[in-house]
Amino acid sequence: MKKVLSVICLGALAALALALVVQTGCKAAKSDEIPITTKSKEARAAFLEARGLYEFYHLDKANALLKRAIELDPDFALAYLFFGITANDTPDFQKGLRRAFELAPKVTEGERMLIAGQQASFEERDAEKANRIYQELTALYPKDKRAHWYLAGTYGGLQQYDKQIASLEAAIALDATFAPVRENLGYVYRWLGQYDKAEAAFKEYGRLSPKEANSHDILGDLYMKMGRFEDAINEYGEAVRMDPSFAFSQQKAGSSLYFLGRYEDGRQAYLKAMELPYRASEKVYEQEGVMRGYLYEGDWAKALEAADKAIQMGYDLGLPEESTFLPYVKSNIYCEIGDFGKAEACVAEGLKALDAAALVDTIKENQRLTAIATGMLVAAGKKDFETALTKAASFREKVAAIKNPAMQKQADWVDAYVALAQGDASKALEYYGHGEVDEAWHLYYYALAKERAGDAAGAAELNKKVANWNMDGVWYPFVRQKAIDKLK
Repeated sequence: MKKVLSVICLGALAALALALVVQTGCKAAKSDEIPITTKSKEARAAFLEARGLYEFYHLDKANALLKRAIELDPDFALAYLFFGITANDTPDFQKGLRRAFELAPKVTEGERMLIAGQQASFEERDAEKANRIYQELTALYPKDKRAHWYLAGTYGGLQQYDKQIASLEAAIALDATFAPVRENLGYVYRWLGQYDKAEAAFKEYGRLSPKEANSHDILGDLYMKMGRFEDAINEYGEAVRMDPSFAFSQQKAGSSLYFLGRYEDGRQAYLKAMELPYRASEKVYEQEGVMRGYLYEGDWAKALEAADKAIQMGYDLGLPEESTFLPYVKSNIYCEIGDFGKAEACVAEGLKALDAAALVDTIKENQRLTAIATGMLVAAGKKDFETALTKAASFREKVAAIKNPAMQKQADWVDAYVALAQGDASKALEYYGHGEVDEAWHLYYYALAKERAGDAAGAAELNKKVANWNMDGVWYPFVRQKAIDKLK
């Protein structure tokens, strides 16, 4: 179940699922599973049940059990960690992780590593450190399948896909019946374009967990990526039939309809998702889905109205990071229609809202990066290249502070866009050529640089990738139809 996630989920909704046994007070041997520290057998039971529910995306049920575990043992570090990860709103997310970080010194070495990995990823924005921690964790607990599973997630964040696959295969070797690993393996192969292997992994997940709605949702994700939109819609529909609370599938049926050009039907699918019996905060994402329908259709006025509605919903439903982010989407819309004054005002609006929001520094810093990139876009649109270059330099400086080599190429993408706006296609190509461009918005401008440099074939190849990207996201609607039109 992959979906468009808010910033709240970036550091938390990785494939975190922990193998847990009761802490006995003895030093764990290397062959043991990761222990937990709790003084309550009832809390332990609630925790283990919540873990199983979490692994199959029953987040509300898991969160309620974790709240119960914390009530039974107020010093239960890992219960707080999971409580934050499964939280319904930003305050609980932040509270859960902070309390887990505070309690980490009181638990065992394995638990400290688990918590430290999340702290490195979320608070320190240090993906390499998180990866090192989980390598050490799997060395300490080599027979813990979930330790290998989580290590795989850190390799994915570093875009080291061969190592990610190897870690997932190591988990499978320890327990071939552990379905969640098959899901992750399928998504890696989907990202790599190895669709046969992805389908095999997803179908094995379904064989191992046939009663889970997610077994159909993940096939829907694969078929949507492959352009088999009707098949995707059928799989998403089956997921919702099996579990009416599986709002994610209803949302993605809407995205598939957008890709078929059935924009109103897609918006109705997102509105229908709002009626499903799932957490209220999800309505923010569903409203954003309605907004994207107007973006795909090119109806900028209605997209702005839908964005404003989503901003208010974010504040009302406890997801302020959505409300502080959406002004940058509005800025992009105004850039599309050439109203750079309003585009600039939206960036200022987003920054003002961000300063006032009760969000941790990590979320704020991530959004400030978006503000800088959006400010660059506005300045380039105004032909104010001095400001655009200043914004690009600031973006590079801030990205350098994020300890993840996979992120550094984004600074080159920003510089490439400025160069292209200045009319220097060759320089833009040089920047884009420094590493793989694996984001649809910049792929389109990479194609435009090739076109302006006289490489029609290379431009067509990249535009085909953009047109067939088929993974819904907030920036994709701005370039999908443009790429399709270039191929006509």
